[in-house]
Amino acid sequence: MNHLQLSSLNLFSSQTTDRAPEQRSAETTLACLINSESSRFLPVSGTNVFVRREASGYQAALLSLIEFEKTFGVLDDYVYLGREFDLHYFATIVEENSSKHGEFVDLRACAALLDERHAALLSYARAILNWRKTQSFCGSCGARTVARSGGHVLQCTAPQCTREHYPRTDPAIIVLVENGDEALFGRKSEWPEKRYSTIAGFVEPGESAEQAVIREVAEETGIQIESARYHSSQPWPFPGTLMLGYQAQAASRSISLNDKELEDACWLSRKQIREGLATGQFQLPTDISISFRLIEDWYNRIDGASLRTLRNRYHKDG
Repeated sequence: MNHLQLSSLNLFSSQTTDRAPEQRSAETTLACLINSESSRFLPVSGTNVFVRREASGYQAALLSLIEFEKTFGVLDDYVYLGREFDLHYFATIVEENSSKHGEFVDLRACAALLDERHAALLSYARAILNWRKTQSFCGSCGARTVARSGGHVLQCTAPQCTREHYPRTDPAIIVLVENGDEALFGRKSEWPEKRYSTIAGFVEPGESAEQAVIREVAEETGIQIESARYHSSQPWPFPGTLMLGYQAQAASRSISLNDKELEDACWLSRKQIREGLATGQFQLPTDISISFRLIEDWYNRIDGASLRTLRNRYHKDG
């Protein structure tokens, strides 16, 4: 499988929407689209997205302009997300309100119950609206900003500044470290009880993603890295991160919790994972995350059993 195929298997990555960047600067066209029957609106309130319950889970509640304004009032701001088939999608920040058309649910909580297409669309909406919400004022001079280019650019209104601000994405690495038949797992104190995951951290200014892999693993666990290989990526809209997944080989085994970011770290074999899941002494990260994918690909590489099947057998919510 190539990197494009691997990344497409990560939730939030199955983007079928044409982002249509050429439409963003066509303000007259966008104004016409907003009032057309082909437009659909995705309301977002804080971390919550507007969804509709279905028998199989959730779907994004895509509203016509009439439905939107009856529920949330006059549309006064938006971000143009793009088009799909004959529809044009817009995202907008709203105050929560009860509606027959859907309900507000935290995206992280409902992500596993969304189909991949709607998960990607809601991820896109939530991430860019979070950026919009935090950039009401210019970071250079403090003056208010105003939206341009379909909401994808915020421009400072001060005549002496007029700086343009663009959507921010923070790159972070996440890595499955191997040593023989074992993989390295870490645990943070604020996580659900018994949950362990792979090592992760933000890429710092002036370093490559591979250098970040080496630094983060050493900082958090004291383990030295011999080699690292890119696996896949995942947009992570909590609030706006791009996770760069890696598989790495360790050059050492002795663990030292250097920066105290982790409560615990340990080497685990596939057998220990099976036993831990069966006894409830070990919980995997949720399968909406690339961390689960990295662990799954490592586990399934040698063992005949499916980690996903094993996890679901012993799964505990939380």
